[in-house]
Amino acid sequence: MKTGLKILVVGLAVVGLTNCANAAATLTVYDGVNPLISITDNGAGDLNPAIGELTISTNVGVWSVSVSSGLTKPAFGSSTNPLMDLVVQASSTAAGSLRYIFSDNNFGPASGTLNATVSGHVISGPATTVDYSVYGDPGNGLGVLTTPLTTTGTIPLPVVTSNSGSLTLGAPFSLTEVVQLTASGADSLSVDASLSVIPEPSTAALTFLGLTFLVLGLSRHKRSPHGVN
Repeated sequence: MKTGLKILVVGLAVVGLTNCANAAATLTVYDGVNPLISITDNGAGDLNPAIGELTISTNVGVWSVSVSSGLTKPAFGSSTNPLMDLVVQASSTAAGSLRYIFSDNNFGPASGTLNATVSGHVISGPATTVDYSVYGDPGNGLGVLTTPLTTTGTIPLPVVTSNSGSLTLGAPFSLTEVVQLTASGADSLSVDASLSVIPEPSTAALTFLGLTFLVLGLSRHKRSPHGVN
């Protein structure tokens, strides 16, 4: 892990541990050189007054962030149906990297398969890559990258790809999207990273399914020509 990410994670972990109980979602932008920029839902710098919708427009280093928006509960999904979406539109005047960390907590109970999808393209300029990862934290801390859930790895734009992993954290827990952009020169780009959870079948549903198969099996046995009528 790079030093810049270590510093960023430690800083966010302290915030998460001290304010995790009733904390609002956070969106952080960091270019690896300048001080990180962080906004909290409905806090200073958030251009969207709706709860669960964060929007930032700023400049950092060689980057001009025209629009970056994060969607989470209650505007998008719920505590038991985690849905998060991060939209990025940015441009750079030179080669450089830009990391987004979008985090929300107080999820659960929720378990199943977590699907992560990233799509994006370079509007103008040279080659650019994106790396999209999702983390969970059973300690419910904002921005705490405790448990890797899924990652797409580093891939060049344009791209539309998905990956999945198992979500088995006890409630309450936090979820964090990490999007790393790396441009090889001056460029303009657009990226959308989202996550959703396909819940595990409930115990009642599994029991009903098992009974259905049992009844079908008994019915076939009674109709068998080898059975005793």
